[in-house]
Amino acid sequence: MMHRKAGWMLCVALLTGSLAVCAEEARTTLTIRSPVSRQVFQRNAQDQADLTIRGTVNGRVDAVEAKADLVQGATRGKASDWVVVAKQEEIAGGEFTGKLTLQAGGWYKITVRGKRAGQVIAEAAVDKAGVGDVFITAGQSNSANYGKPPQQAKDDRVVYFNGTAFVPARDPIPGGCGKQGSPWSLLGDRIVQSQGIPVCFRSASLTWTEVKNWMPPNTPLYKNLVPCVKPFGINGVRAVLWHQGESDTLVNTSASAYCERLKTIIETLNRDCGYRIAWFVAQASFHPGSQEAQQKEVAKGQQMLWKEKIAFQGPNTDDLLGVKYRRDGVHFNQAGLDAHAERWFEALKKQYGWKSASPPNETQSQAK
Repeated sequence: MMHRKAGWMLCVALLTGSLAVCAEEARTTLTIRSPVSRQVFQRNAQDQADLTIRGTVNGRVDAVEAKADLVQGATRGKASDWVVVAKQEEIAGGEFTGKLTLQAGGWYKITVRGKRAGQVIAEAAVDKAGVGDVFITAGQSNSANYGKPPQQAKDDRVVYFNGTAFVPARDPIPGGCGKQGSPWSLLGDRIVQSQGIPVCFRSASLTWTEVKNWMPPNTPLYKNLVPCVKPFGINGVRAVLWHQGESDTLVNTSASAYCERLKTIIETLNRDCGYRIAWFVAQASFHPGSQEAQQKEVAKGQQMLWKEKIAFQGPNTDDLLGVKYRRDGVHFNQAGLDAHAERWFEALKKQYGWKSASPPNETQSQAK
């Protein structure tokens, strides 16, 4: 009788313990803070990136693991198996941070799980993250939202960053002044078509501005530019795409002044952000209110930046003139925006050795 009672008590104890464990596991949740949906991580020279895996778990775990699976429609990338990103003492107070190295491509679905004693007790996922290229766009109105009509990327892998979230690339681009269209979603479609990677644009473009209005360290435009770059981290931005100069022709900016001012901006931004960021500078000097001699002087200053290897050569948009390309004599219409995007792509293609690309049609875009 005593043996039966002891056995029964043991069973009750085991059952009670199992229920307690199950109850604890049921209460355990894992939250992913990074990456966020549609986040693009800048690829490096090895054509890969370390994704930051960061989050919280509200129960005791021995290890946090992550893996990546290619989302349907991805044309480039390589899925990963489970990788330990944090373990034991690295999971301090329920917070964890680690890295998951992925090849250029995506979208990827990122799944993160917490384990204890070899058992999965919590799991969460981010629907889309990618390894590709991140660009900062800067300049004045033709770099912002003054083209018409508004544009929208056809490929789901083109995104805008609005300062807090990565969103589908639909104009007006967040951070740029104006309420109409820009060339950036169109450029993004071309890059995706060529490279098979996600692309992100962050705008720091404002309207009527001279280059001196961007001078560091205390002008509002420079103080806006730095926080547009820094959130992406060290080596997190591939290049700044600069399209500005029209306003300088109206105030007789000399070639040497233009060159020296933009050189100062570039060098100071590199120092403030902690790494060398490539700049592509467009030849953009045409304004109907200025004279040809003034325009040539600003264009010369932009060309000096190329010749002195301070910046890479961007597109020349000075010949995109008249009603064929400009809706009001200054800002681009649909044909102008198409040409603007195509010339940006050609400038990047030349520098980086990319293959050619044609704008995608609806059937080439990824499933939303």
